Amino acid sequence: MTTKSPSTEKSDSWVSSALKVNLERTAAEVRIPPQYAPLLQMVEDHYGLQKKTRELLTELNHPYVNWDFVLRELKSISIGNFHLYSRRADGLAGLWILLTIYFDILKSTASEDVKDSALHYLFDYADTVILHSEEFLERNLSLFPGMIESLTALADGESALFKKCSSYLKRILRTAADRNVDLATPAFDALLYKMFRATYAFWLNQPDPALWLVAERKAEAPPNETPYLELIRPLSHHRFRKLMLELEALRPRDGEKAGAHLRDFLALPDYFQILDTYLRVASALEKSEAYASRHLVKLDFLFGIMTAPGLQDLHVSAMREINVSLKLVFQEEKKENLDIFVRKIFGFLKKNTSRSEFRSASIDCILTAAREVFAQNDHPLVETFMDELIAYGFEYPEIQGSTAEWQVRVNPEHIRTIRAWLEIIALKPRWTKRLVSALIIHLKIGGIFIRDTDLIQRDISRLLNADIAPAYSLIKQLLRLFPVYFSEIGAEGELRDLTTRVDELSCRNDRLIDFFRKQSHVESNSLLVEFIEDIFRFWVSGEKRTIRKHVPEEIYDQVANEGLYFDGMHQALTRLFEGIGNHPGKFLEWDPEKIAGEISRIPNVSETDRERASLMIRIYQLIYKKYHPRYYDLLGDLESANVFTAQDLLSLKRSLADKNHYRSLTVILKCLGSLKAQILSEKKTRSFENIYYKRHIAAGIPSMYGTYHEEKFDALGLSLRLESLAGMLFEELIQSLNLQFITKRTIIRIHNYLWTYLNALDLEGISTEGLVAKVRYITSALPIKQFSMEQYLDIFRFISRGIQDVIRDYYIDAHSVNLPVIIRQLQAQTDPSDGKQDETRMEEVIYQQSENFLRGVIASAFGLQALDNFVHTVIKTLNAELEKFKDNKRIVNLLMDYNPELAVSPLYSKNPKTDNQILLGNKGYFLKKLVSFGFQVPPGFIITTEVFRGFDAVYGYKYIFRDLARRVNREIAALEKKTGRRFGDPGNPLLLSVRSGATVSLPGMMRSFLNVGINASIAETLSARKDFQWAAWDSYRRFLQTWGMFQGLSRDFFDAIMDGFKQKHGVQRKIQFPPGLMKQIALVYKQGILDSGIPLSDHPLRQLRHAVLKVFDSWYAEQARIYRHQMHLSDAWGTAVIVQAMVFGNLHERSGSGVIFTRDPKSASSDVALYGDFIFGVQGDDIVSGLVETYPISERQRLAEQRNTGISLEADFPAIYAELVKTAETLIYEKGLNHQEIEFTFEGPQKEHLFLLQTRDMDQTQAKSLRRFKETDLLHASMLGTGIGVAGGALCGRAVYSEKDIQQFRQAEPRTPLILVRPDTVPDDVGVLLQVDGLLTAKGGATSHAAVTIPQLGKVGVVGLSKLKVYEMEGYATLEGRAIQSGDFIGIDGWSGALYLGKHDLESASYASLVP
Repeated sequence: MTTKSPSTEKSDSWVSSALKVNLERTAAEVRIPPQYAPLLQMVEDHYGLQKKTRELLTELNHPYVNWDFVLRELKSISIGNFHLYSRRADGLAGLWILLTIYFDILKSTASEDVKDSALHYLFDYADTVILHSEEFLERNLSLFPGMIESLTALADGESALFKKCSSYLKRILRTAADRNVDLATPAFDALLYKMFRATYAFWLNQPDPALWLVAERKAEAPPNETPYLELIRPLSHHRFRKLMLELEALRPRDGEKAGAHLRDFLALPDYFQILDTYLRVASALEKSEAYASRHLVKLDFLFGIMTAPGLQDLHVSAMREINVSLKLVFQEEKKENLDIFVRKIFGFLKKNTSRSEFRSASIDCILTAAREVFAQNDHPLVETFMDELIAYGFEYPEIQGSTAEWQVRVNPEHIRTIRAWLEIIALKPRWTKRLVSALIIHLKIGGIFIRDTDLIQRDISRLLNADIAPAYSLIKQLLRLFPVYFSEIGAEGELRDLTTRVDELSCRNDRLIDFFRKQSHVESNSLLVEFIEDIFRFWVSGEKRTIRKHVPEEIYDQVANEGLYFDGMHQALTRLFEGIGNHPGKFLEWDPEKIAGEISRIPNVSETDRERASLMIRIYQLIYKKYHPRYYDLLGDLESANVFTAQDLLSLKRSLADKNHYRSLTVILKCLGSLKAQILSEKKTRSFENIYYKRHIAAGIPSMYGTYHEEKFDALGLSLRLESLAGMLFEELIQSLNLQFITKRTIIRIHNYLWTYLNALDLEGISTEGLVAKVRYITSALPIKQFSMEQYLDIFRFISRGIQDVIRDYYIDAHSVNLPVIIRQLQAQTDPSDGKQDETRMEEVIYQQSENFLRGVIASAFGLQALDNFVHTVIKTLNAELEKFKDNKRIVNLLMDYNPELAVSPLYSKNPKTDNQILLGNKGYFLKKLVSFGFQVPPGFIITTEVFRGFDAVYGYKYIFRDLARRVNREIAALEKKTGRRFGDPGNPLLLSVRSGATVSLPGMMRSFLNVGINASIAETLSARKDFQWAAWDSYRRFLQTWGMFQGLSRDFFDAIMDGFKQKHGVQRKIQFPPGLMKQIALVYKQGILDSGIPLSDHPLRQLRHAVLKVFDSWYAEQARIYRHQMHLSDAWGTAVIVQAMVFGNLHERSGSGVIFTRDPKSASSDVALYGDFIFGVQGDDIVSGLVETYPISERQRLAEQRNTGISLEADFPAIYAELVKTAETLIYEKGLNHQEIEFTFEGPQKEHLFLLQTRDMDQTQAKSLRRFKETDLLHASMLGTGIGVAGGALCGRAVYSEKDIQQFRQAEPRTPLILVRPDTVPDDVGVLLQVDGLLTAKGGATSHAAVTIPQLGKVGVVGLSKLKVYEMEGYATLEGRAIQSGDFIGIDGWSGALYLGKHDLESASYASLVP
């Protein structure tokens, strides 16, 4: 007969797939042996009983038999259904089978408790046979001889098991007598003798109660022991020895009549009569006049019962008596004596504390006494009780490894003590703060061990439902120590599935993983975290000792550090540990994609081992998350927990994604406030338990699993996880602040952040009134402009002292009384010298452990240590700043005013705080406008005028400079990402332009650097790219010339080199040089710089720093000062620095640069009509400098200016021209801007190649009174040529070429106008221009530096007279074969651009014209 063993499933619809696997592996096909067939046949007409009988027989013959189940079912069938078998003619066979099953259990490996119950039920079965056999009694009595024989045989080997049989046999004798059944046989007499002897032998092996009067015997006034000994005599060893002698007289002898001594046996005390005597003695002690005032005598006796292992059957009754006795004392004793009585109770307990069996009873007694003490509502009495309880000591976990049954060996009283203390605390938390402190110290220093199956969650829920608000801070310190904030009891869900899967991958042959899996299922507890970490370490090192403490000896011996189940994991974990710095905690930060990616890159590892490694990492994450309330996977859990509003949850997700730490903290603190209110609510909440206890305990299957939920417990667990996330965010918040330097803006942010910290302390249960008052000092100080850094430092010192007060009040003082007491207790337990050590050494131990403890609890407090570190760092930085600049208060003031958040602004991102002309400068502001309008602008960023204003502080204080550098580096990284190039990368270089950008325009007066980031190596690599063969070296040459000139070399130095190469190779324009020659020119430039003793940096970042500094410095350049003075502009405006990716107008002849006006400067029309200059094959610097001959923008301009060329942008680059027209129309007509001056570069002929580099308002036309030359034949005859008129009307004066010429003629003819003649002008010439009345240049266009500057200086100007050859050093010029010497009279017309030789009269009347 074959059947399948039954399995047990959850009552709900979900069943773990891993649990199914376990059940299937233990659900064997069981064959019921033929000898049991009659039993089933007898009940075949009774479906329910047949099913029940079949289940019994299946379980009985299962390889993993559950004896407890077998016994329960056997009792139900054999006694409850006795009549169904007994009434059958063949029923004896069935009754005999049932009897044999009882003896199968007694002979099995079942527990002592199961066997003890089996004997009880066996005699109940025998009773049933006598009482209910009816007409079949005589037949059924044939069962007794076999039963007696089997019992007698068993009793020879296990006499202690049969201690209760004396009582069972007495009952059988009385039942038989009542039914006139004669059981007298020699075998029965022998059984009686054996069973009574077993009973008395058992009691002789128990503690002698005559010796139990321990506590009272050692009292100052010992009681009279005689009454006690008299009462206790029936239970003394002396009495049992006498009974043994009496029993020998009843021993069956050969030839003696059977049953001759039955009456004598009935007169002997049996097991249960002896038990009853214990209770009668306890009652008699209470009533005894001899002990009327000595309550502890009865308690002493009752504790003796509780500590005697053989009196376990009386423990419930004894405990009840203890409770009654204690209650009685507290009710009857005078209140003034209760204090003494409490001390006596603990004195008594201390005397017995060395007896391990006494521990459980003492815990129960303490709990009972606590209830009575608190019922008195007497605070001093409670204080006495707590003093005594703390002094009494604590039960520590005393972990001693694991058993082969996967259980951790631990002190069982540890969890019972924790429960008791929690219950006592919950009686009145307001009064039990010292006890809370003591429990915190015990658990933190002595350790804590809790199994899932201990369900300590219930006790925590009870505590949370007490009035914990007055002690909330301490309660939170305590509850943080419990690794129990999970709802799933045992290994459930994903954890069960994964642990089963990882074990299956090795076919359960990896003994280490198999043991780990079984322990995680059966003995779930927080030690599993350390266990799995040590498994990782074992796989890395191969050192078995790393796992020694986690596994029993037999498993340890079977674990191999080589072979099939080790080698692959060694390879995988070694590689993984290298990536995490040997810290397994780093695995907690890995998401599934990260795990898969890292493992996939490990070479020479099988797919099976890859999966094992992946599963073990995930298992580690799940176990760690279960036992440690951290923020991993928190967002997903929050969604399912329904504690956040949808809006708050969305806000938190967005804030975390944006790394907005302050906003994230605001949302979290709001939700923590709601959770705290829920926890402290007066509403009593009930738990919801869905706990399952398995009846079929087979290998690897847990005895308990399910879920636990309770509103306040769940709220606390979620609070701890949110606090973990908030703690991390607090650290990130401080890091984002950069406290290496502090400004007024920093203090504003610090002020805002301080309120979040105070909110956190309030959530921690800490009173913050004092700190709030001090933080409000900052609130009041911020609007005061003259509030000094020293005063802010004082405020932060006040705050720091307030934090120290909090630490003292809530942590140091809260634990200082208990720490020495408890540390001494711990040392007494752990010190091999029995606690007798030098007092000095003990004081050192107390100090060290106290400090470590306090550091730990302070560190675990929500927000406190972070706040302390935060304020300390602020104070340290303020001190450093004041010390560094103690002799320069101006820099201190600059430092306070500096706002680092305004220092850098990216072009392609909007920032309302920086997007204004004051910070960005005119150029930068309008570049961002162009970006916002959708025009193509080279990407980049702006170092704002905030840096200029705080320049001395920024560049004088390394921490501020580092902050600026960090911000600049961040923008460069963004620029690299946007352009796909890397700054300093020879293979794919990003080159930068660094230009000034003042709020008030200083045209051409400031420095600019182009091609920053280039060097010879980068130029060489870049020249290999398409379109860059020539441009790479031209760009390097331009960079070198700018570098050299900014270091003091003159333009002539470089012009001489260039002119030399032009003459040598017969080249007119630079673009005509082949790439090889341009490289030679660049390298000659470089060598010339080095030969001049000028340091040259090839490092791109150093180049950038140098360029930025030079641009800032150029604000104070001589020509810039002169120009500002002339224009009546303040020096305080300063400049921004614009850093952009380079665009290259010098790639080839289809690229170029230019500047346009959106209207003709000489026209009265305000319509868009492009006017300006461009040139191909150059960078934009050449246009504005006026150093090259330019071409007109439009055909109309070319014809109007009578340029000697057929080239214009409109004709030669129609797509670029059309896009510029469109741009101008958009800006003027659609966006409503004034007419603009726009600088541009194009890298090719198509519109997508166009980049806008700058735009600014044109000088609008206004009516001026201009003079003109008198129309004469001589005037027309003396006309030498026409350039571009840029300012003024007619002017006649002497030509001058140098400042020496100017001084000479000013002295001789102070009223004669002077006209400066130059090949070109540069910003450095502004000082000279101020000394003359007009300007004539050979180069430059309508948008060159000269063309822009001359009108603003109020001079007359003609530029771009290309046929004019100027020999500046020699002091003359030539044009069409005519020479103009220094001092010669010439005439220039700033309107028409005409140049006349000689002296000519002007019209006496002026005329009105629209001019720029």
